[in-house]
Amino acid sequence: MFCAATSALFLFTVALRAEQVVFHLRNGDRIAGDVLSETTNSVTLKTSWADEIILPLEHVSTRELPPVVAAAPAAPAMTPVKLPAPVKAPKAAPREWRADVRFGADLINGAKDRQIYYGQFALKHTRPYANHPGLFFRNALEYRADYAKTDGTESANKMYVSDKADFDLSRRWFLYNYAGAGYDDVRRIEQQYEIGPGFGSHLIREPNFVMNLEAGLNYQSQQRNDSPEIEALYARTAEDVTWKISPQVTFTQRAALLTRVDEPEQLQLRLEANLSMAVVKNVFFNFTALQLYDTRPVPGVTQSEFQLRSSLGVTF
Repeated sequence: MFCAATSALFLFTVALRAEQVVFHLRNGDRIAGDVLSETTNSVTLKTSWADEIILPLEHVSTRELPPVVAAAPAAPAMTPVKLPAPVKAPKAAPREWRADVRFGADLINGAKDRQIYYGQFALKHTRPYANHPGLFFRNALEYRADYAKTDGTESANKMYVSDKADFDLSRRWFLYNYAGAGYDDVRRIEQQYEIGPGFGSHLIREPNFVMNLEAGLNYQSQQRNDSPEIEALYARTAEDVTWKISPQVTFTQRAALLTRVDEPEQLQLRLEANLSMAVVKNVFFNFTALQLYDTRPVPGVTQSEFQLRSSLGVTF
């Protein structure tokens, strides 16, 4: 078990609180993050993929410390003052749950009057494995709704809810399962649901930049207006990126390509990019670009749909 004297722990906690430290684990894994607090048995970190995780020091073999700044010239000798012993910090519970609410509206009066309303709710759960602190179970539940009118005519009315669960097999590889359901009145989809498993790779896993690649299967069913119901199996390839540009600015991007197994010329593409900028603590301004493409939509509906939107977001 890794242990240090009480005074050294106090000095390390003060000096490293805002510095990136790399911890090398006995199982070969590595975790980098900001040290929030440290006790004789554990250290609490903030990483790019979790606000707070508690790392037992018994799992740590070594740590890479930030560069040490040269000390200033010694001051004249003074009578030593006996300081009280540092108080042992209480063990902080890791933050496993995070919620994100976004909402926006565009109201246009002119040659054409248009009212657009949209909202999104996401609930994410991240939990480290008890025996492997560097490996995680993740679950993301998302709900989206859009509604719009143009000159009094409905031009958007859709809702979709999805759930995605990831299970780390190692620091590099993970399994996932994705499921979703919803409807889109304007694109004349009365209801749709999909489900499918797959595997993925944490291609890049740095403190400020994360990139994942995924491949799997996706079974999809659509009930369309005035059109035969479609049930098909698709091959799914996907990627997602999270780039912490600065403490106040984050860029995220997700893309998924679905290729029908029995008719490879039939494709579906979903591409989303979002730039999030902090306004005040826990309040963010979001600018989002969304591209949808389907080679075989309902007759009379365009293959491509592109959206640009801005919204105000709150996390808690």
